[in-house]
Amino acid sequence: MTWNQQKDLHRKSSLNHLLAGCNPKRKMMTATDRKRSPFERYRDYVMGLEQAGQKFPLNQFGDINFSKIADECGNRRQWFSESAKKIFCSNGDTLEQVIAKDIRKIGSEFFALKNHDPLLLEMAESTNRESNRLRAILEQKLKENELLREQVERLSAEVRLLRTNMAEISGQQELMIDSGRSFSL
Repeated sequence: MTWNQQKDLHRKSSLNHLLAGCNPKRKMMTATDRKRSPFERYRDYVMGLEQAGQKFPLNQFGDINFSKIADECGNRRQWFSESAKKIFCSNGDTLEQVIAKDIRKIGSEFFALKNHDPLLLEMAESTNRESNRLRAILEQKLKENELLREQVERLSAEVRLLRTNMAEISGQQELMIDSGRSFSL
């Protein structure tokens, strides 16, 4: 076998290995996992984090570690960036918005420096807990605010309708007084 034939054979076997879902860096997916969409696998991952009381992982720069999340979900890393602007929820939320809400709801690990003082570490943990608590309160207040806005819109429409009816009745009453006849519409 020539060198080029060996190289082609190795390339084909590596490609088949990856296509079969056998990436050694990625969690092995069962047949039922492969049938579910990447978004469903992501939602299951988030529910698992919530149930375990864990937070989103961070990378070495202190940002959300989408590579680790993708490996845990069985998704490709690029899926998050490729699908960021796609709508995945019935309320019109894009993947980017869903992830942002999940991060606000669950929170993230905090980025600890290598040379850390125990006092600073405790302060960081305390600040992180307080931040997560305040995020939850903010989310609740935003929902309450939205409900109040909807109620104001509904009541404003009702007031406009009542004013229109009142003006119509007043006009009919004036016409009845002037002409002595009763009109009903």
